[in-house]
Amino acid sequence: IDVMSDKTKGSISVRVEGEHNSAQEFVLPYGARLGDLLRKVDFGVNAERSAVTLLRTSVKLRQKEMLQAQLRALESSVLTARSNTAKEAELREREANLILRWVARADKIEPLGEVSLAGATSRNEILLESGDIIRIPRVSNLIMVHGDVLFPRAMAYQEGLTIAGYIDLSGGFTQRKSSSNVLILWQDGTFKQVKHGDLNSRSYKLKAGHEILELPRY
Repeated sequence: IDVMSDKTKGSISVRVEGEHNSAQEFVLPYGARLGDLLRKVDFGVNAERSAVTLLRTSVKLRQKEMLQAQLRALESSVLTARSNTAKEAELREREANLILRWVARADKIEPLGEVSLAGATSRNEILLESGDIIRIPRVSNLIMVHGDVLFPRAMAYQEGLTIAGYIDLSGGFTQRKSSSNVLILWQDGTFKQVKHGDLNSRSYKLKAGHEILELPRY
């Protein structure tokens, strides 16, 4: 027996996490928007209001579907590749085993379902869904350096220090600088790729709370 309700939803429940002094759960009328919720939130004195993020279950499920579709396509391309010689077939088999092991690990990844709200002029007009999580980060005075540097670390923000300066304080690149991709991450989840010629430039203004991610280029 399938039991279904034909009644329109009257309310939704939204959770608020992070730097605020309000209730953790808000019950809002169906059709409420993000602006309606934020007007009810009592932000803490250390809240970074410009970096509010939204975590949504439906987005998480869609991200998982897209990830699995890409993994299945990669898996299919590996398994259907043809070889012209026995030596090439042997190499392909080794490569395929490595890729399939990587696919198996990647298939276990659970996306966050994060929706970036940075710079959105219509942020307050976003319709909320039941189960949404609004995350309010705390103001940070740190710069974090991750990735292929000798000593990934968090450092106190230093006015005027360049991206290259922070990388040098982390021991420098583990490989050649020209073989790396450098990204700057904001607290709101957005990021920007930095050209190698700009790593020493003071025109690129780093701010407290930024993260520097150094990725190898294969």
